[in-house]
Amino acid sequence: MVSQTQSAATASPQPADIVMQMVMGAWVSQAISTLTRLDVPDRLKDHGPQSVQALTQNLGVDAKPEFLERVLRACASIGLFSESADGRFGITPLSEVLTSDSPMSLKKLTEVFGASWWQLWGGLENALRTGQSQPIARFGMNYWEYCLSNPREMADFAAAMKANSLNSMRGVLGHCDFSQAKTVVDVGGGAGHLAIALLKQYPHLQAVVLDLPELISIAQQNMQGQDETITQRVKFVGGDMFRAVPEADVYILKHIMHDWDDAQCLQILKNCRQSMTGDGRLLCVDAVLPPLGDTQGTPAKFLDVNMIVFGGGNERTEEQWRELYAAAGFELIAITPLQDNFGTSIVEGKKAKSSSPRVCVE
Repeated sequence: MVSQTQSAATASPQPADIVMQMVMGAWVSQAISTLTRLDVPDRLKDHGPQSVQALTQNLGVDAKPEFLERVLRACASIGLFSESADGRFGITPLSEVLTSDSPMSLKKLTEVFGASWWQLWGGLENALRTGQSQPIARFGMNYWEYCLSNPREMADFAAAMKANSLNSMRGVLGHCDFSQAKTVVDVGGGAGHLAIALLKQYPHLQAVVLDLPELISIAQQNMQGQDETITQRVKFVGGDMFRAVPEADVYILKHIMHDWDDAQCLQILKNCRQSMTGDGRLLCVDAVLPPLGDTQGTPAKFLDVNMIVFGGGNERTEEQWRELYAAAGFELIAITPLQDNFGTSIVEGKKAKSSSPRVCVE
């Protein structure tokens, strides 16, 4: 008779099983990304459980039904879809976030992961050995140049970053008080989503969105349909954050600093310090890695590896943030963790030796 201890040991996953599951994660990622690009989650959400014949013949999913069924069954085995004995597949809470209209939609982010980023991660070994940026190695240009030369990639990346930043944007709105601020500059503010949200919440506030000149037209298009009370209080400036930033008393850099090395980040922060009016506040919204010996923070740590692949940037520990801020003339006064996809925090700084009230509140 087998003892309970022996049964438990037999039932426990073995190291090889666990590692195999981890390694197959690359296959899982590509399967999810592919089904999402084919709009399968959207079709199932809109029409309820469907057979693969209905999905391909009636609902416009461009796939061979016999192959689609095999991928759906694999994804159903990890809870992404429901699967019935009569061959119908349905939406689950996991696949709901892969739909276009989900409040927490990961659709575009998932699609980008499984397209160009999938190609770039194939160069991780090369990046580790040489330090070379994989967009340059594989596309012949850095990723921003690649986006600018490929409008579809730019549109997909912009949509992915918008979806990814929604939680961090809510975090800024929920944890930071701008009632005493006059002008906020969103450095690298993209399409201006954060600026618009701030202006809606604070009727007295002025906002400036600073980004590359090539992106300003996209940001201005995003303003179409906004109320005049918003459009009259926001300016879009095409410029180079490494040279200068517009004058303001609060600067926000959301998912910007991790793209650059310390020297480049220091230049950006010094530019903010030089143009900052009054006591001023600095809000960097990025990951904060735990120190060595702390094995938590998995999403941020893999995002850090992603920066190796893309070349040039990295995530930082609290101590590294403090050192960077101090070198630029800021004092780090608060780190507020947010609940988003990559373990982001608000890293708040003020001018060194300033004693004015905090912006971020718990």
